[in-house]
Amino acid sequence: MAISKRLQKIAEYTKEYNSLADIACDHGYLGIYAAINYDIKDILLTDINPMPLASAIKNTESKNLSSVIKCKLGNGLAPLDKDYEVITISGIGGILMTEILSDGLMRAKGSKRLVLCPNTDSYEVRKFLMENGFKIVDEAMVFEHKYYEIIVCEYKNDNISYTELELKYGPFLLKNRPVEFINYYKEQLSLFEKRITNIFEENAKIKLQNKIDEIKVILNNIL
Repeated sequence: MAISKRLQKIAEYTKEYNSLADIACDHGYLGIYAAINYDIKDILLTDINPMPLASAIKNTESKNLSSVIKCKLGNGLAPLDKDYEVITISGIGGILMTEILSDGLMRAKGSKRLVLCPNTDSYEVRKFLMENGFKIVDEAMVFEHKYYEIIVCEYKNDNISYTELELKYGPFLLKNRPVEFINYYKEQLSLFEKRITNIFEENAKIKLQNKIDEIKVILNNIL
């Protein structure tokens, strides 16, 4: 089945596992794709909203996957009745994502891998992961109408430390420098440089100039 580039990339990070829980599953496309393409035979789709979950159930049934995929209504990780090897969460903001992980922290720690794609506030997600013993093992950036960051992490029960730059920009994104990462921050730099000419309040101007200078350092280290 055809799904978005973002969901395809998230699904790639699940292919070596035997069980998958997709939280805030929307129409269930990610779980269905993983079942068909990666032969994952134990999948749980959850959503807090009845309407998208009903759509996920319908889509699952249309692919004859009801024996492989379960769909449960519920908030965050609460519907999980066991530890799943990989948990995916996407399509929501980073603050809400950290709240979901915090409320279901034991289930999150019981997984072998989390694959997270926050719509916003990726800094807060990385900070939460660091503070709770999760090590980032890979990252990706996908452009699909907008830019999405994908954060892949594993619980290590150890002291994890990242610099402020790594929390802001992503340790693997900084290291691997994908073209989407470069393009995004080029666009941000151009936008901020135009915006600063119309800012006259001193503190706001200094704050934005600091951001411009930081992005220039990032791009100069890349190019």
